[in-house]
Amino acid sequence: MSLIKSKLEEQILTIEFGDTTSRNSFSLKAAEELKAVLDQNRSKFGALVFTAPGRVFCSGGNLTDYAAMTSPEEGKRVNRKIAAILDEVSRLPVPTVCAVTGDCFGGGVEVISAFDVVLSVPHAMFALWQRKIGLSFGWGGGKRLESRLGIHKLRQLALSANSLSALEAMKLGLIDAVSIDERLLEDARACAAGMSALPKAPVASLKSYTPEKEKEMFESLWLNEEHAKVLAGKKK
Repeated sequence: MSLIKSKLEEQILTIEFGDTTSRNSFSLKAAEELKAVLDQNRSKFGALVFTAPGRVFCSGGNLTDYAAMTSPEEGKRVNRKIAAILDEVSRLPVPTVCAVTGDCFGGGVEVISAFDVVLSVPHAMFALWQRKIGLSFGWGGGKRLESRLGIHKLRQLALSANSLSALEAMKLGLIDAVSIDERLLEDARACAAGMSALPKAPVASLKSYTPEKEKEMFESLWLNEEHAKVLAGKKK
């Protein structure tokens, strides 16, 4: 059974993840299917929308898969592979939007942290539940979440494992906006389309911005094709 479905329309690639047998837990199979879809559509899309159906958007990692593993090294290898794929998603040179349709826990919060913009329905709950199963962040989410929340708030949420409503999550910066259920995907696509309509050359640089790289980034973009076209239009 395929866990990932995709549709490419008007240069927006919409990816739907779903595993009803496990409350949408995110597994290595899901991660590898996600990577395969991205590879198949490489250079074909200008923006990405990611979503998952159901009352639970993502319940975290697939604990049944992990329980069946026979050694600690096997679990570590699986987590490294998932982390690498989510890191690749976070570095895609196009705007990415995540449309959260329901509750999002543990590793699910690490999944959504890989996207540039996160929209959610009002009734969704969010929680960093890794501590409840005796773990910390394992899929690269710690670094990405720190950039969203700051280290103090991230530690507080991770240590307490408290649940947040969508409104609380938005106030903290864990997500970016709340949309009613009927408009969620429409709003996600509109957000993606709006960002993808702007010049594309700066996207990859802006997504990897650090203060140390600012000068190098700016100068590397100077007089790129899109910038040169704007300047040419200003000549008298």
